Amino acid sequence: MHWMMWIFWGFFLSMILAAYLVDRLSSKKYNLKHKKTINQVAAQANSDREVDRYNNQTF
Repeated sequence: MHWMMWIFWGFFLSMILAAYLVDRLSSKKYNLKHKKTINQVAAQANSDREVDRYNNQTF
């Protein structure tokens, strides 16, 4: 039963280690703040207009 504990925790440790190594070896830079595309800006503007139109109709 003791060997099952080593397999269980070894699996998680190996997954964390593998994720860290892949992140380091790939040297990927993550950019969470990206510039919006023209389509995203247009969709946001359209959504805002629809919300304003709905709010004006109900009140």
